[in-house]
Amino acid sequence: MLTVFCAGAVLTGCFGPQPPRFGDGVSVPSEQRRIPLTVPPGPDGSWSLLVAEEGLIGQGRTLARIPQEGEKGVRAPVKGWTAALPAEFAITSRLPGRPHSAVSLPYGIVLIGGRTGRTDPTAVALADPSSGALLWRHTLPPGSRVLALPGTTGPAIGAATCSGVGCRFTAWDVHRGTRQWSRRIPGAYRVLTPCGADTLGGREAAPGLCEPLVIGKGRVGTLDEETHRPEWIPGLRPPAGTVDRVARFSYRTFLVTAPARGSCRATVLAAASPGDEHKGWRYDFVWDQPQAARDPHTGCRWNPSLPLNTAYDLVLPVRGGALVLDPYFGPEHSPRRLAEGAYVVAADGRGSPDLIRVPGRPDRPLDAALADRKRTKALGAGARQVVEGLFQVGRKLLLVGYDGAVRRRWTSDCIAFPAAKSAAVMYCDGRNLVEVKAVKTD
Repeated sequence: MLTVFCAGAVLTGCFGPQPPRFGDGVSVPSEQRRIPLTVPPGPDGSWSLLVAEEGLIGQGRTLARIPQEGEKGVRAPVKGWTAALPAEFAITSRLPGRPHSAVSLPYGIVLIGGRTGRTDPTAVALADPSSGALLWRHTLPPGSRVLALPGTTGPAIGAATCSGVGCRFTAWDVHRGTRQWSRRIPGAYRVLTPCGADTLGGREAAPGLCEPLVIGKGRVGTLDEETHRPEWIPGLRPPAGTVDRVARFSYRTFLVTAPARGSCRATVLAAASPGDEHKGWRYDFVWDQPQAARDPHTGCRWNPSLPLNTAYDLVLPVRGGALVLDPYFGPEHSPRRLAEGAYVVAADGRGSPDLIRVPGRPDRPLDAALADRKRTKALGAGARQVVEGLFQVGRKLLLVGYDGAVRRRWTSDCIAFPAAKSAAVMYCDGRNLVEVKAVKTD
């Protein structure tokens, strides 16, 4: 009987009536509701903070939550709100961990402050996800980095400040803002987090969900969750130069140095995990990013905020033509060199593809397989997929059928995004947010 019941459930789920969706080839958009747009997007039509799954948007000094309608037996309604932020916590950066950035976590919205005259974070605060009110705030000393740290009684947000005698860590309880612990690590001179502003891509969701890497003379380590002392990673020695960015993916720990002043030489070190049958790799190169202005301190075309990793590849800005590598194997496994002057525009995490850009020429997909899709030919390489079957090109929203033909089109004054916890899509019509759902045609 149990077997028959389970088989019936599987068959019903697989072959029973499916709800309408934009990508099913027959459904069309139907307007469900309009609500006032209390947080206008930036000049490019996007927000510095957009957490679609929670309905959170933030831009400048305004933070808001989009009200969500309830569904009996599935989810409760969520009340919307709009909050005014102090100037120090205005949200203008998309790089988590940088001044004027924000990260949404289950227990609150972490705000990173910045003030005139400072290029580093000046304060950290937590906004209540149910109202936007600031629950607590802490001033940060110059040179601080904001990151998540292992707490003694639960999740902790913290800061690290390094000097010639080591790095000082301070962790605060996220919910109450009280200090949990503080420790100085002698010999450490830099702390970087594999998520947020220090990572290769700058697109990860939170600086606080990745353990920080402590850089010392000739060694690299993490912090023990209980003792908060460094655990040095065996065999991992940082390359010469200033380690500027780090990442952890493809079973590798990546350390990337900033280009040296004058020579612009840099190093990427990909350290393998213990027991990995394929060893890590190292690559030295002359840094040159065609899309970046010359940095006044190094004289190199270098911008640390530009991403180096895409969804599957690692892009090294090598002089004479960028290299596109498999991050696991490195340069020894079929590297791909781009033409001089070409560079990669990495996906922004909102549905846009990875593109190869050459000034004066049309963009083309980094993934050659995309070039054969009918939708690419109909919409162009840079078409951003909002949800399956629904794309955005500039201000145009386009519903595309299986054959690549455009079945419905309208406009949006902002980037469209999936509605929180539903199958709907939100877009902007003037000063209103509009929610549309897919419905079957007669």
